[in-house]
Amino acid sequence: MKWSSKINCGCKINLRLKVTARRADGLHDLSSCFIFLPYPGDMLEVSGGVEGITLECPGFPELANEKNLLWRTAEKFAQQAGIKPQWRIILQKNVPLAAGLGGGSADAGALLALLNEHYQALDEKTLLSLAFSIGADVPFFLRRHPAAWVTGAGEKFEVLEHLPELPEILIVNPGFPVSAKWAYTHLAPELIGLDDPAQKAAFLSGSADWRGFCRNDLAPAVMKKFPLLTVLKDFLDANEALAVQISGSGPSLFALFAPGKAAVAAVKLRERFAGMANLRIFTEGKEF
Repeated sequence: MKWSSKINCGCKINLRLKVTARRADGLHDLSSCFIFLPYPGDMLEVSGGVEGITLECPGFPELANEKNLLWRTAEKFAQQAGIKPQWRIILQKNVPLAAGLGGGSADAGALLALLNEHYQALDEKTLLSLAFSIGADVPFFLRRHPAAWVTGAGEKFEVLEHLPELPEILIVNPGFPVSAKWAYTHLAPELIGLDDPAQKAAFLSGSADWRGFCRNDLAPAVMKKFPLLTVLKDFLDANEALAVQISGSGPSLFALFAPGKAAVAAVKLRERFAGMANLRIFTEGKEF
């Protein structure tokens, strides 16, 4: 039977990322505030009625193979649901690769959501377990909640229904990838420890001090390896950012601004770093 579904996969930033423990399975326990962003977002289209699995990534032919997380997600769903795969998957990449924005996890979560919406094959618990087996951030993207407080290695999350009003968000990607494995491997051991519950309480009450709240334990190692990130951060700080921090394992930076200030800073950033052809700047549903 032929059918087709399309979705904007979105991405995320970690307003706060505190590493609380190393786990015996090689993962890390976190206390992290995830914010879902619809832009930038990859566009995913799934069509049924073809034999097997086919994957197309226009502009990125090197991604269209069996090693792609989407391919493995489709295989795992088929196996778990007892369904013979008959899917053509088209992925239009908009989120930079290995950027700390969860692009691959967002794609996987969106694919699981589309497939299960069509087949109604897996219950909520099984689907979440399958999502976590694919990647630690995938459960968050399965349901695309605006925000969540994530603990464990990503499998535990508290949906934040009543968010305080957030500042404007500017995302800056310097145009090179950073391996999440590298970032966690080079995490300073002395930074690992329990989170301060007062930070979460302040965020939920709308009284957070953004510079104190926006912490990322992975940032020191990443910024030391890539001094350009400090240069970009200093420029944003000098242009009225309320806070600037690395998202996830980097290298993307996010900056928070008062209303009307993010786009102004984006224009200045583009002018100041005009020689950086690979620099990408996003805010308010627009790329500068």
